[in-house]
Amino acid sequence: MSRLDRFPQFAVLALLALGLAAPAAVAQDSAPTPFTYVAEWNIARDQWQGFNEWAMKNHKPILERLSADGALLDWGFYETYVHEEGSNTHGLWWSSATFAGIERARAALLKAPFHPASASGAHHDYLLRTAAGATRSGATAGGFLYVNRQELRPGQGKAWREMWDQQTKPVLDEMVAKGAVASYGIQYEDVHTASNAYRYLFTVSTSPEAEDEIEAAYAAARAKLSDAEGQAMGRINRDLTVPESHRDYMARITAAWFK
Repeated sequence: MSRLDRFPQFAVLALLALGLAAPAAVAQDSAPTPFTYVAEWNIARDQWQGFNEWAMKNHKPILERLSADGALLDWGFYETYVHEEGSNTHGLWWSSATFAGIERARAALLKAPFHPASASGAHHDYLLRTAAGATRSGATAGGFLYVNRQELRPGQGKAWREMWDQQTKPVLDEMVAKGAVASYGIQYEDVHTASNAYRYLFTVSTSPEAEDEIEAAYAAARAKLSDAEGQAMGRINRDLTVPESHRDYMARITAAWFK
């Protein structure tokens, strides 16, 4: 089963943000929509381990302090799992209910020492907004960030979101309640570096085993569809999105926290 099957048949999905809704562990659909700042670097291969250790020593304590102060909703560090030539190898995100919270964290991080490898490699930032999502409160590490980018066809945003709410959201809510997913959501760029029709759907799992549990949950949901329903779902997806625009990103979470 392709990882592409995880989302398109149910709603068509890095970088990251959120809220609480099943038992008292789950929070959802915060309003107003939170901000997420994502910073990514392309670090030389021989510097990967040192870069991770440096981030845990120099940047993680800053985000922990700001979280304790109530400025942040979540944050995380990750390293790319499936590499592409010339693309990012490491990343960091933090989320806040306000832009002031985002800037407070950015300013604090800029005052900390930076690893020399981050100055010599490529760098990319994103400022995102979260349209929908849920989180499970607490810290996690060793799971995976999985991001799926989809381009919506003109005028199809509402229909696409309704399909996602009906078909994908219930599966993800179940995974949050069971502890397999720490966070999931739909995001879009607030400062556009690509098409404003792109939507970024993400999950943050809690372990490699949780990835298998998520796949099994989607397989079980698909098995409940008749052949006619499955074919109709495929046609609807093609009508709502641009299939060739689809891209995936997968990274391993080195440390993350959710309010």
